[in-house]
Amino acid sequence: MPKNIIDAIPQVDQVGVAVHDVEKAARFMEENFGIKFITFEMPEAKARLRGKEVSFITKIGLARVGNIDLELMQIVKGEHIVKEFLDRRGPGIHHLGIYVDDLNKEVREWTGKGGRVVQMTAHPDGIGTAYLDTEKELGAMYIELIKL
Repeated sequence: MPKNIIDAIPQVDQVGVAVHDVEKAARFMEENFGIKFITFEMPEAKARLRGKEVSFITKIGLARVGNIDLELMQIVKGEHIVKEFLDRRGPGIHHLGIYVDDLNKEVREWTGKGGRVVQMTAHPDGIGTAYLDTEKELGAMYIELIKL
């Protein structure tokens, strides 16, 4: 039994924000709030999105704010859950990310409880991600499991 409620809450490691232009959003955040981002383009990756094989290229902006990574995400090419989000809702908070040691184990536990995975990606650099289907419960925000 945890000593207090804070001990019972798992760490949220990342807040992901969908944007149309990472460079522009990063500049806005630095000029207005002093938050500095590093920006980079990820190599093309493949994923399973709603049961369909897709490929995509993302541009990412990362900043450390307290003990949380703030991630700006832009889809440069292809299909991705972030592109769906931008097409339907426009820019905004897209997901809360939780870093995990064993992505496949966590996905098995989620699906074993009746949960669904909207998108699962294995990036060429070894990073793996799974966006959990939380739309019914959380609306426009997903939970992303991240294996670094």
